[in-house]
Amino acid sequence: MIQSEPVEMFYRRRWPNGFVCPSCGHDTHYTISTRQLPLYECRLCGHQTTVTAGTVMDKTRTPLAKWAAAIDVLSSTGGVNAKQLASFIDVKHKTAWLMMRKLRQAIGDVEAASKLQGTVHMGLEVLAPKRIFIFLPHRHYRCERVVSVSATIGKGGLPTELKLGHVNRGMLVRGYKELTREGQDRIVSEQVHPNAEPIWLHPNRMDHSPIRGCLLEARAWMNRLFYGIGSKYLQTYLNEFAFRWNAAARGTDTRDAWYGLCFRAS
Repeated sequence: MIQSEPVEMFYRRRWPNGFVCPSCGHDTHYTISTRQLPLYECRLCGHQTTVTAGTVMDKTRTPLAKWAAAIDVLSSTGGVNAKQLASFIDVKHKTAWLMMRKLRQAIGDVEAASKLQGTVHMGLEVLAPKRIFIFLPHRHYRCERVVSVSATIGKGGLPTELKLGHVNRGMLVRGYKELTREGQDRIVSEQVHPNAEPIWLHPNRMDHSPIRGCLLEARAWMNRLFYGIGSKYLQTYLNEFAFRWNAAARGTDTRDAWYGLCFRAS
């Protein structure tokens, strides 16, 4: 049986102002305590739910105490990989990897739902090995991953909100690190509010822009934690870095931000 303390804490996190039926919105319920997780049955419509139903933790076999421990680790550190998380909270590597995957999917939803507003500076940067044989700076080599860097620019010309995107080859001029018109329009539509003012930076200007520093910081963060990332999951790691960066820029309580992910719809 799961101990009552984690259940009560997750209950307060999911319904900080008191129970709300996810089906009809009514605010009173019966509690059925004969199962591993208590069932909450709406007094009005009879709908039954739990603290995890419909969230990223839905149908999880991992005890809530382990989820709480994972949130403590993720919110109190600059980031961990699955191997480290498994060691910290005493679960199998696969369990830790699945927990992180679910949370990163929720981060992806958060990032996709928000749009940059105001004056937005945008540009391209490249993640690549330190050395490439016979290197030509404008050519796109197979080992290079092109990343779009977009940020709302505040007072003093500094970024206040950040988005990073993995640019696939179909959005680039063939053989070059240059966006097609369609690729540029797609990035703007995905990341920037229609009322915002997007400004694409020339590569020379990008080299001296503070938004380039955000990508360099993200690269160092990924290298430190994940020791090289394939293209398949690159976007999820870029999203996590931007999620952490934006939470810090807004002054958001980190633990609240991570718990908010737990209760997003699965």
